Amino acid sequence: MIKAFIITHGNLGKELVEVARSILETPIDIECISFDWREDGTKTLNKIQHNLKKYEDDDIIIFTDMFGGSPTNICFQFDRKNIEILTGINLPGLLKFLTYKDKKINLKALVKEVKKGAIDGINVIGEYLGEKKS
Repeated sequence: MIKAFIITHGNLGKELVEVARSILETPIDIECISFDWREDGTKTLNKIQHNLKKYEDDDIIIFTDMFGGSPTNICFQFDRKNIEILTGINLPGLLKFLTYKDKKINLKALVKEVKKGAIDGINVIGEYLGEKKS
């Protein structure tokens, strides 16, 4: 089983999960932890530690919103053999995770698929429509 957590500034993670739930029309079991940038991060760190302890025998992906941001920075200490941290999560990446997580795929392969899905989900519409007319 691969467990996932989304740790983001504010409620971004919760909103991503809610939109994915609406699209897939299925319950989603992802713990969302909101980082409150007005605090020192201790509460967030405690929540992460508590949740990781519950699933210490499982493979885990921690999604964060931005490389270099506080949610990512406090997760560096959790980078272990059974834990991958993927930064820059977006809706296409989350949907890729949700549709692949139950397949017979290992953690490293799943992370690669999710990363590819997140990157492939970013497009410039003008590249599809051609040159703009004045």
